[in-house]
Amino acid sequence: MHTVVKMRPFFISVICSVMLFSLSSKASNLSFLKYAAITDFTKGDIELLQKEYFKVLNNNKPGDIHNWNNKETNNGGEITVIRQYKNKQNACKRLRFKNHSKQQSGVTYFNFCLIDSQWKIVN
Repeated sequence: MHTVVKMRPFFISVICSVMLFSLSSKASNLSFLKYAAITDFTKGDIELLQKEYFKVLNNNKPGDIHNWNNKETNNGGEITVIRQYKNKQNACKRLRFKNHSKQQSGVTYFNFCLIDSQWKIVN
């Protein structure tokens, strides 16, 4: 069974919410977040990233790699569809995000399902 987490206006909110939710019962030390590339992203980076991952969810298939880059900040990354599957008749995709800023880079994975005509993060 998958838990649905509603999309928020900015991707950083999504990442923090999912990480905090999944870690709240396992650990209280979140100091590793200071080493995540997304912590260096500007509001413009976050908005561009969100726009780009919706493009990937709507158009790409497994194995497709989509690069994005904010020309103003040089922050960017790569979004890859790892797999596509169905969950309770909903189309789902697992995405890998390889993001980089000037100071650091990182990789995260998220599962999304198309529920009520909206892409939502699921566990």
